[in-house]
Amino acid sequence: MWNNPLLLNLFYVFAIGVNIVLLRYFSTQLDTLNNNGLRFLSGAVVLFAWVWWKYRSALLNLLKTPKLLAIALLVGVLMCANMFFYLEGASRTNAITAAIFGVISMPFGVLIAGLFFEDERQKMRSKTFWIGCFLTLFGCLGFIWQGKSVELGDSFLAGSLFLLLSITIRNVQNLVVKFTNNKINVFTLSSFTALSTAFISLFASYHTDNIQALHHLSPLFLISLLLVGVYGITAGMILAFHIIQKQGIITYQILELLLPLSTALIAYLFLGETVSLMQMLFAVVVIFGASVALGLLKIKRKDS
Repeated sequence: MWNNPLLLNLFYVFAIGVNIVLLRYFSTQLDTLNNNGLRFLSGAVVLFAWVWWKYRSALLNLLKTPKLLAIALLVGVLMCANMFFYLEGASRTNAITAAIFGVISMPFGVLIAGLFFEDERQKMRSKTFWIGCFLTLFGCLGFIWQGKSVELGDSFLAGSLFLLLSITIRNVQNLVVKFTNNKINVFTLSSFTALSTAFISLFASYHTDNIQALHHLSPLFLISLLLVGVYGITAGMILAFHIIQKQGIITYQILELLLPLSTALIAYLFLGETVSLMQMLFAVVVIFGASVALGLLKIKRKDS
């Protein structure tokens, strides 16, 4: 699958859709700092075991290189801030709204990426890329505003602000990850990011006295949260970092546009939420636009 970009991208879209629904549920059951701390800690432990077994030399090289270690820790700090605001936003809105905010981040992410990376500028020079982006953006906005699950109010507006902060930080984080291409192994980077995020979150929880809430968690809930942490690290971090490093930020941003569709489908299957006919039509526009922008579908031009 790692050598098949189409299969990898398809798996990523649906895997993150599941993760968004899970994050939305647990964000309403536990405060954000403890939530992030436990999830990232469980994921970091599993990742470090894997890295020590498969990529021990890369891990030792990272520890011996202060510059690379500082970059890895910086990604962890950005991830901590990103996920804090993301969960705060998700707890005040809903899963589909959290997913659709990836749409808003796309124009900013594309412009910033083009300023720093030549390979990203090459993609931006294609007219079909911009046609596909416009169709995808139009379809996503239509999809969310046709949804009956979006309820405007003070809580929704506050949640939207948190989500906006989250995607802004995420764009900066993506740039830092892009700079690590061919310098830090993706598994090694993910393990350090997860561990630093966990420690920062639990440290903040301790100093705000939120850590006491962990004593009241049932064993089943705790185990479920830890398993979600391992799953989230695998899908949301390893796959995301791999796509950014190997396919570029723009490709990653376009895949983000498909997340509201996978999230809505999963919510329909497991939560009983319905999708309107207009949403289905906009979903077709999103899929078509993303396919054009990714180069999966070619727009033929007549010779003049």
